Amino acid sequence: MRFHTTACCPRANRRGLTVVELLFAVLIMAIVAASLQAMIGSVEIANDYSQGYGTATQHARVAFNRIEAAVHSAYAKSIYPGVWVTQDTDGQWTYPNTLIVWQPSGTPANPAGPPLVQELVIFCPDPNQPNDLVQLTVPGNMTSVPTTSLSALTALINSLKTSSTASKIVLTNLLNVVSVSGSSGVAARPAVRFVVTLTPSAASWNSYLTGATAWGNLPWVQGMVSAAEGRREVWLRGEIQLVPGVTWTGEKAAAATALPFLGSTCFSYSLP
Repeated sequence: MRFHTTACCPRANRRGLTVVELLFAVLIMAIVAASLQAMIGSVEIANDYSQGYGTATQHARVAFNRIEAAVHSAYAKSIYPGVWVTQDTDGQWTYPNTLIVWQPSGTPANPAGPPLVQELVIFCPDPNQPNDLVQLTVPGNMTSVPTTSLSALTALINSLKTSSTASKIVLTNLLNVVSVSGSSGVAARPAVRFVVTLTPSAASWNSYLTGATAWGNLPWVQGMVSAAEGRREVWLRGEIQLVPGVTWTGEKAAAATALPFLGSTCFSYSLP
């Protein structure tokens, strides 16, 4: 007895993909690959930005901690509040980017003021490296600081910034620098700002010294005043803008958004 076998899938019924089907398959694979590439790029940018944000945050914390420590150990006396701000001026624009703190190591050379240059701690952008915020000191400089004249103080501080005898500590190298058009052309301006508020203010204190304002009528902080003395508050506010600490090039450049960091601290001292 013979058995006859028959193929279950006849050769005549087999066929390959047509050209149109191949093109569609290639197109779908290309779309999937492009989508994956875009997703990978987004993840890379997000990861870089996250790391850069963390780096910038750490830099800002270090900078403000240094500034706060200096301000809290500032020496102040009568018309010398211990903390000053100088600014660059270009036409109608002002840039209050330099903080000066009177921080002697021990008893000041002139306890009643004025301070000496060697007793100052200066926080400012480095003129030679605008991305750097530096802490600057000038040991051994016995020059008296003209704190009662803002223009003279500004000129002295600006000369110290480029002094060969100055000692600098870089607090961050991530300062955001922008190009600003001014009266002298386009200049690079680091995004740094300091504001010092005195209560009672210098004007109020001078008004008392000249007899125009009574002692009890001065705006003492929280009413902290007696017949013998009152408390003056020195309030410092600061803002620095930092660029995330990664290299932003090509398609990632659009993500290089500067991050603003704000800091605030204060101290008080006695006015007799």
